[in-house]
Parts: sequence; structure tokens; C-alpha cells
Amino acid sequence: MTIRTHTSRWILVGIALAFGAVRASAGDPCIGDAKETFTDCKGDCKEAYQVDKDNCINKLHSCVEGCRAGRSECVDATNLDEDLATCRDDLRAAKAQCRAGDPANVDSCIDQAQVVAFLCRKQARRDAKPFISACRAGFRACVKACPPAPSGEVIDPRQCKLDAKDAYLACKADCREGFQVQKDACLHRDHACVEDCRAQRDTCRQPIEDQLDADIAACNATRDTAVDNCKNLYAEDDPNRATCITQAQVDGFQCRDQARENARPGFQGCRDAFQTCATGCPAVP
Repeated sequence: MTIRTHTSRWILVGIALAFGAVRASAGDPCIGDAKETFTDCKGDCKEAYQVDKDNCINKLHSCVEGCRAGRSECVDATNLDEDLATCRDDLRAAKAQCRAGDPANVDSCIDQAQVVAFLCRKQARRDAKPFISACRAGFRACVKACPPAPSGEVIDPRQCKLDAKDAYLACKADCREGFQVQKDACLHRDHACVEDCRAQRDTCRQPIEDQLDADIAACNATRDTAVDNCKNLYAEDDPNRATCITQAQVDGFQCRDQARENARPGFQGCRDAFQTCATGCPAVP
């Protein structure tokens, strides 16, 4: 079986050079075209990945695509998207109210609003879980009934899927590289120089990301221990068990939120340094 890539799409990068006479700014059509091409490219990567995955399990792709469409419609029929949108809207309104109130209490007010939004999302997903589980079960049954793929059965389906995933990630990386080339052309900046700035930004971000990952892992470990303690402390039918678990999950959310707050200044510093570096890159015609 052959795993495909889509670097040929980035022949379109050359088109970006035609915009050289116009300096790109916010809303510039050149960058808009680059983003659109990037989105299309990633869509092609995903489609190729799904074709390859379906071939790996020896199922006709067009049939499995119909199953995916049915699953999507099934999930859309739940209220999950609407409920999550309500949670977001309520959080946005609550934050605006906090900012309009006592300046001394803005941070604590927003923190509490975020906890309420977290519980809102948690409840929305809990309400939708039985229906989504049914959608997934229906999808699996649908795929099982699909006819074989024209390519026939593969020798090692597991390795086939791993190869398909690697090709998918490589394809997306090609899309991003093409996007960056085209965007740099839109901004009249030397691509090699801006790439070096990006490498410096990645180096700057790495220790911050590592620390953030470690902090979030610690938050999750503490949460999991607290949840286990709740289960050991209270019987399954005891209402205090659910209250205890919810509090452990809220504490975990607040811990993760604080970890991200702690990392934010470092990330902003890396972004600022990148902007300074990229602005200093030589112009191209």
C-alpha cells in the first residue's frame, strides 16, 4: 500500500511572489490566500489519512465515509454543541461583568466564573455522553458492514495504521512549511531568516512548555489521587461521593489554570522576541 503526501499543492507558493508589490497587513488578501491554502492542504491530508486507514482495515473508503457522515449527524443531533456554546457565552458575559465591577476583585471574580464554566462544560458532556456513545457504537457497526477495499487485505494492519499516521503528520508539516513560506513572501521577508527566528522561538518556548507539561501532570496526578480518596471514603450510593469528586476535579482545573497563567509571561516573551527578530530580517522584492 502507498501512503500519499501532498507537497505538490505548494506549487501555489509561487503565486505569493506576485503580491510582492504590496506590503501585507492585517486583512491582506495575500495572507488570507495563504491561510485558505493551508486549510485546504490540511483537509487533503486528513482525507488521504482516512483513505489509508480504511485501506488498512480492508474497508471500502466511500462506505466508511458514509458511516462517518452518519456519526457526525448523530453527534450533531445531540445538544452538546449548543450546551457548550451556552457555557462559553455565559463565561464571556460573566467576565465582562467582572471587569465592570470592583477592580480589586477582577481576578478572583474571573477565576470563579471560570470554575462555573468548567462545571457547565462538564455537565454538558456528561449529559451528552450516553447519546455520543450510541453514535460511536452505530459507527462501528456501520463500518463492520462495509464491503472490502479494492486494495485487499493488508498483512499488518497495525503497522499500516502507524505508517498512515506518520504520513499524515508529515503531510501536515509540509502544509505548515508551505504556509510559512507563502506568509513570509506576503510580508516581504527573507524566509530563511524568519525560519531562523522561528527556531529561536521554539528554543525559547521549549523549557516553558516542559515546565507547563510537568505542572499539568502534577495537577492531574493530585486530582486523580483525590478522586480515588473520595471513592475510598464514601460508598457508591453516598451523595457526598459525587460532591467530593466534583471538588477534586474543580481543584484540578484551578491548578491547571494557574499553571497556564504562570507560563503565559514566558510565552509572551518568546513571541515578542520572535517579532523583533522577524522584523529585522532583510526584505525581499
